[in-house]
Amino acid sequence: MRAVLDMIIKASIMNKCRVLLVDDHVPIRIALRDRLNGYDDVHIVGEACDGKQAIEVVPLYQPHVVLMDYYMPRMNGVEAARIMKNSWQQIAIIGISTAPDRFITDAFLEAGASAVISKDQGEYLYSTINKLFRSRSAEFC
Repeated sequence: MRAVLDMIIKASIMNKCRVLLVDDHVPIRIALRDRLNGYDDVHIVGEACDGKQAIEVVPLYQPHVVLMDYYMPRMNGVEAARIMKNSWQQIAIIGISTAPDRFITDAFLEAGASAVISKDQGEYLYSTINKLFRSRSAEFC
């Protein structure tokens, strides 16, 4: 627990955006982590394999941004996004999907997500995280 708190404090001091990755496929989480670890101002604070676990770890990791898949077991991303936004309004949620269609996009946005993007849009993923973090930085202090 102390190590996690030290990690959160260090990321805050260094003005990094704390990101929680939520996807039921380990290779996807690894790819997202590898892609985002290349940016100095992003810090992956944790991972979750479904919406239920994500809700459980948010108080521990205190992310600024949550990248959340739509299709997951136990609780999908839209349900988890709705619960997160009701409990932690300051968290920015980005819905991610292999192929986000109109249904997925509308569902995420109605649940409180700030954006919905495809998992393979690496540079756009980073710019979206950065934009949301910078626009909400006063809320995170």
